[in-house]
Amino acid sequence: MQYSTTGAIVGFTMDDAASLIIDGVEARAPTLLLVKGTATCEIVEQRANLVALVNFASIDDRGWPGDADSAQLIATLPDRCETLRVTVRDALTLASHSPDSFAQPNVIEHVEESILQAVDLALAAASPTPEAKRLSLSHYLALVRKLDEFVADNAGKTLYSADVARQLGVSVRTLHNAVVAIRGMSMHRYMRLRRLWNVRQQLVSGASVQSVKAVALVNGFWHMGEFTALYRELFGETPQQTLSASRKRLDDPA
Repeated sequence: MQYSTTGAIVGFTMDDAASLIIDGVEARAPTLLLVKGTATCEIVEQRANLVALVNFASIDDRGWPGDADSAQLIATLPDRCETLRVTVRDALTLASHSPDSFAQPNVIEHVEESILQAVDLALAAASPTPEAKRLSLSHYLALVRKLDEFVADNAGKTLYSADVARQLGVSVRTLHNAVVAIRGMSMHRYMRLRRLWNVRQQLVSGASVQSVKAVALVNGFWHMGEFTALYRELFGETPQQTLSASRKRLDDPA
């Protein structure tokens, strides 16, 4: 197989039972195939496998390993591989069952960002970067404070990790490492918490909110079941309960 991309192709099996040999190396889960540029792979499959191949047109500043025009197998953690599978599977399900959702503003970009972040986490678990040892915690603290300021200054706007990292002058990997070191969680989770709080603020205001789904989509939550579960876990009630209470309060201020 010859792969060719302007950015990178990420391949992975969709279940743990799959098995194939790439360039003489057995590729069992949890393993990712990462191709940058143009590369030829000798692939042997002794039986049928279900494999996902995701092509990203650009991966600037993401800090993914590997040289241009190369292909490599990268072992990651089982839970990170499964998260990537679930994200891709959910995106395909949404496209199959609710294709009209992709006509909503920024939904395609939100889905792409979710998959990119899942790959970021899988690769971060696979290959710890030496820069994490070189950079001091004071540098990380300053970077996270800049991140918080940037998010506050762009409240209500759709923010993507690559764009944020570029604005701050670092790679996505460096920004992720900084958030982990200072906030104790991945950048994906940290940004998701911020987006959840933004949803809650809009629902509490109530007056101009058309629907919970509309607010969720605007804030980057395209998987409604997952969004509702995350919201309930964080705030102890469903998004609809928050909105209903807000509208009741506005209708009857006394």
